[in-house]
Amino acid sequence: MIYGTKLLDHDSELFAAALSKTPVLVWSMDPLGVYYQVNVGTILKYTPDEVQILHENNGLTTWYSRETSEFSIRF
Repeated sequence: MIYGTKLLDHDSELFAAALSKTPVLVWSMDPLGVYYQVNVGTILKYTPDEVQILHENNGLTTWYSRETSEFSIRF
């Protein structure tokens, strides 16, 4: 878990975040095992393998692997 955020582990949590257009933080792990924030945006689509995020700052979209990335919301 990343401090100050709630991890979105399940499809139902991703669905709720997408439906409410809640900003989602996208995290990745560096080679030393430390998480760093990759992006912030809203979920457009998700599959069992990937999540499509609409970037907050430039309006572009990117697909992120659910295996190599983590998704969370601030609480």
